[in-house]
Amino acid sequence: MSLITWSWIFLVFYISFMIGIGIFAQRKIKHADDFATARGGYGPFFLALAFAASTASGATFLGSPALSYEWGLAANWGNFLYPFGVYFGILISMRLIATSGNRFGNRSIPEYLGDRYQSEGIRILVSLLSLVLFFYLAGQLVSGVVMFQLMLGLDAGWALIITTAVLLFYVVLGGAHADILTDGAQGAMMLILAVVVIILTAMGFGLEGGFIGLLDNLEAQDERLVAPLNPNTPLYHSWWSIFVIAFAHMPLGLLPHLGNKLWALKSDGDRFQFVKLAALFGVTLGMMGVGGLLARAHFGDALYMDGANPNQSLPMLFIELFPTW
Repeated sequence: MSLITWSWIFLVFYISFMIGIGIFAQRKIKHADDFATARGGYGPFFLALAFAASTASGATFLGSPALSYEWGLAANWGNFLYPFGVYFGILISMRLIATSGNRFGNRSIPEYLGDRYQSEGIRILVSLLSLVLFFYLAGQLVSGVVMFQLMLGLDAGWALIITTAVLLFYVVLGGAHADILTDGAQGAMMLILAVVVIILTAMGFGLEGGFIGLLDNLEAQDERLVAPLNPNTPLYHSWWSIFVIAFAHMPLGLLPHLGNKLWALKSDGDRFQFVKLAALFGVTLGMMGVGGLLARAHFGDALYMDGANPNQSLPMLFIELFPTW
């Protein structure tokens, strides 16, 4: 069977699985608080998988490998450091947010901040600022569109419709429970895939000379691809730029779609365990970006040509290295 046929089979199975989770999650809902937060419903391991998957998002499969493909080794400072910024931010704020939020009965970060500071103005302001997440959501939908276009041969319109419809169905059906259950399941799959990508890159799979051969290949294309900093981009041109990556990501874990998961932890005594596991999973997922280095070694600058772009580096690498099934 062709790649497109296998991809359709997987898609049907995946959609059925997500919808099944949504239906199962609906049965766990007993009141509005269950729908909004799934308060106290999950242990540290599964919730850490869900949190790490939500944090990693579509950038894990497309954006991070694309940066590695384009800027080389220097881009992997970001892949490694951003999880530390996120989870350090969670570590220093989780106790206050989880304890106070549970006491107030809050169901969202804007609601928590409004109660915490006794200010309707703050509540409204943070709610309005949360609308900026539409741009973030657009990025996630685009990642789904790119994958569907490459693997299924769909045009962008149908790919967007399928991605949006499945997401809306299971979230509306099962609320926070559906969100956490699907994110946890996807997090487990993403984690396995991340380990595979890291191992393939460490082996320099498909290249003569293994990992050393990979580095030699990149250096032959452009010596800046193997330098610790890359002066061609402000993202990684100085050590200050590298430090700022971790610092800038510290508030990320408190975005509305992530912060409300803190109230789903079953026991307050599991907080530190949750953060440790989520950080471990987060770093592993972030390091999937090294796959862009392997893609650059295999494809050279081919993904800069018309009809292609660096965001396709990881999907194209899979197509290149693995059988269609």
